[in-house]
Amino acid sequence: MQAPIQDIEINYDLQGPSGAPVLTCSHCLSGDLDIWKPQVEALSEDFQVLRLDLRGHGRTSAPEGGYTMDMLAGDTLALLDHLSISRTHFLGISLGGMIGQTLALKSPERLHSLILSDTTCRVPPEMEPVWRERIAAAREKGMEALAEETLDRWLSPSFRAQDEMTTERIRRTILNTPVNGFIGCCMAISAFDVKDRLPEVSLPAMILVGEHDPGTPVSTAKEIQEQIPGAELAVLPGAYHLSNIEAAGAFNRRVRDFLHTASRA
Repeated sequence: MQAPIQDIEINYDLQGPSGAPVLTCSHCLSGDLDIWKPQVEALSEDFQVLRLDLRGHGRTSAPEGGYTMDMLAGDTLALLDHLSISRTHFLGISLGGMIGQTLALKSPERLHSLILSDTTCRVPPEMEPVWRERIAAAREKGMEALAEETLDRWLSPSFRAQDEMTTERIRRTILNTPVNGFIGCCMAISAFDVKDRLPEVSLPAMILVGEHDPGTPVSTAKEIQEQIPGAELAVLPGAYHLSNIEAAGAFNRRVRDFLHTASRA
């Protein structure tokens, strides 16, 4: 479904029983709403699961220019307004987790709870050259230049060998990401730093991370947990960056249990 929001059209999907609590799911850089397929299947009996393609991704508009994290968070709020959703639980992975932290600081009254997966609370200055290189590669050679190295970070070799169909689906998602959207979101990520503000978050919060995530490792998840008062931490054995896919069973159990507890709070 398409929603005209501010300067773009946002592609979204909403599944689950009318009147049930809403869980909004926000995907990673170079992903799309289909990243959340395992969670829709597991959670849509008890929750309305709202998935959206972020600005510059999937079937959402991809305007040129740099994006900001406030802009991406604002897109989410505008979609919630469009759908008359006053409050939601929020689940974000990687870039989606950065958006979730921004929302928790910017508009905490719109959230019931916060679930952050395989993400960070700050991008250190020494990572700036890495983001410049990725932007240059995408601009000069397209997403084909980034697909394999991205898969290497996202999924373990054993998972890629065992589930070639899912691996190929994710590869196609990376390749189909608009270059404008990739570059715009890279700019938002490279400037992200909310570490010192996270103690302000007063929502129920849980942080999930793949045991072997090479991009946002367990130490990064612990840094977030230490900053958010009362936050839970779950390390998912064997998983890389896309722990919601590689360790879907354990991921879904953790999320379901957390959501039921947070919904009763």
